Amino acid sequence: MTSGKREGNNLFSPRHSIVFIVVAVAVVFILIRLAGKAGHVSPPPPARPAAASAPPVKQAPKEITFHGCPPEGSGGDGQLNLLKNRIDEGEYMPVGTGEILSYTWPPSVVRRQRAQWPPDDKRAVDLHEGLPVSVEGYLLGAKEEGAESPNCRMNDPADRDFHLWLAGSPDAGREKAIVVEITPRVRAGHPEWTIASLHRLVRAGRMIRISGWLLLDQEHPEQIGRTRGTLWEIHPIMKIEIADSGGWRMMTGEDD
Repeated sequence: MTSGKREGNNLFSPRHSIVFIVVAVAVVFILIRLAGKAGHVSPPPPARPAAASAPPVKQAPKEITFHGCPPEGSGGDGQLNLLKNRIDEGEYMPVGTGEILSYTWPPSVVRRQRAQWPPDDKRAVDLHEGLPVSVEGYLLGAKEEGAESPNCRMNDPADRDFHLWLAGSPDAGREKAIVVEITPRVRAGHPEWTIASLHRLVRAGRMIRISGWLLLDQEHPEQIGRTRGTLWEIHPIMKIEIADSGGWRMMTGEDD
């Protein structure tokens, strides 16, 4: 009896040894798990899509009266004309042609004066409109426009827009192109931007980079799928660069 009690109180009895081993294994397992969690870095959450974000803070447009024509033009949509007639440069961000072609717009803004747009529709357009962008692609064509409301419907060639088509491939049709426009106010500072030099650029099939302001022109829905791929435009164009020896150079109009 005495020896039995002594064995029951012995800390190193077989029974106590088994308990000790089980506890030790459990402690080691917990420590390994904690060490693994401490060394694990969780990936950042996915970026929210632009449509779910608040409109970014944008640069205020700068406009001037040009050849007697005020920034809002004459007739048409004065608010739209103000955006078309801006002359300020921006910090341009690279955007692909496919991305711009994927941008949507509220159907209710089509052919509707901007002063009548519902606030929610205006906020939806503001997610992209007014962003300074640079887009690489190929010119499919260039055309001198007629008299239009942003330019007070003046007929002089110096007071007309140049209407260009930019696509991701030189073989694309205009129905897959983005309309990009040169305004007379900006062109006044770029005498090298002539219709003749732009036509040469079209024929050469060279890659170019257009930088300017993203704009929704809600007035031409009938052209989608025919002479344009979207109502989103780069309007006005502020810079034209040409791919050259692995880099970019400004368009000169002489040997382009």
